[in-house]
Amino acid sequence: MTSDRPDPVILSALGLIVVIGLMAVFSASQAVEGDPVFLKQLAWAAVGVFFLVLGTRLSLRWIEEFAYPFYGLALLLLLVTDFAGSGPAGRWLALGPIRFQASEVAKVAILAAASRAFADLSSRPRRFGVFFVYAGIIPAIVLTWLQPDLGTAGATILMLLFMTWWAGYGPGWIFLLVSPVFAALSSISLIYWLAFTAMIVLLLLRRKAPAMLWVVVLTVNTLVAAFTPVVWGLLRPYQQARLTTFLDPAADPHGAGWNVIQSEVAIGSGGLWGQGFLHGSQKGLAFLPARHTDFVFSVWAEEMGFAGSLLLLAAFGVLILRLVWIASRCENSFTSLIASGCAAYFAMHLAVNVGMTLGIMPVTGIPLVLVSYGGSHMVTAMFVVGLGLNAGMNWRVI
Repeated sequence: MTSDRPDPVILSALGLIVVIGLMAVFSASQAVEGDPVFLKQLAWAAVGVFFLVLGTRLSLRWIEEFAYPFYGLALLLLLVTDFAGSGPAGRWLALGPIRFQASEVAKVAILAAASRAFADLSSRPRRFGVFFVYAGIIPAIVLTWLQPDLGTAGATILMLLFMTWWAGYGPGWIFLLVSPVFAALSSISLIYWLAFTAMIVLLLLRRKAPAMLWVVVLTVNTLVAAFTPVVWGLLRPYQQARLTTFLDPAADPHGAGWNVIQSEVAIGSGGLWGQGFLHGSQKGLAFLPARHTDFVFSVWAEEMGFAGSLLLLAAFGVLILRLVWIASRCENSFTSLIASGCAAYFAMHLAVNVGMTLGIMPVTGIPLVLVSYGGSHMVTAMFVVGLGLNAGMNWRVI
């Protein structure tokens, strides 16, 4: 059984978010001279509507069938970007007059491939199948990191972790999967590493893990902890600065900490009702960096205050929760996982970007999708909404 009409609640929330985004970009673009930023964003929003409709019309059975080849294509695009990328930080590919970020294509490909892999595991269980899923996805994450785009790589992992939980893997499995991250953090001290290793051993004992799992988990975490100092040295200086500034923005107020400090000032100056549309002082005086991209939420919060910020967050909340509701309603594993991945996609971008502007997350360059200026992520986000609507329209069949 299918529904012929897309979910009106999602469409309403989407419309409100896009309108707010256009208003914020228009306001922020007043301080950008010589570049028709708003007109470009308006054009990309129109293109996004086409991809929104496309996402609702594609056959989910077709998407499932070609999920792995699509993922392979995304890997190829990421590889080409690493060697022949152009634009800021070399993250863009050019196909004639069209320039796009391969990492945005990769997010959708990972969403589809992970949905199929977890759906396959639900019908043909394999005891340690989840590790094979991650082994297949890690190459895309590594290639994204090498662009370098550490923020998108980390955000993609967060999306994948939510899908892992939705697929039925509990906290114990998720901890084992993310344990290399904690191993890297523990490498700063021998005592920390020993304590972390003891936690891993206790978890493996409690799960009565077989010998092979012991070998894999302990070997991987030991190697990660050993090579973390080397990897830290491979990070670009600005990436190191972003991570250290996250811990203490005031340590470099005129350098790496400037963005966070000015963002917090802008948001705080908005008060309850804001300074008024087009009247933000931080934006107008050009104190706030990346006004129309990474820190567009700060522009909106300064001009519309807490009330306007709450409206935007509420719209995103409705969109995300409605997608989760669709995922819980779907009777097919693949369809349910697609919807859950769509919800995670928006939740991840919202949490990381807004957290970044508030100084509670590292500055990673993650845009606030549907709001920040940019064509690649606008088109991708609209397509993802379309996939979520598609799942809602086909919750009983695929």
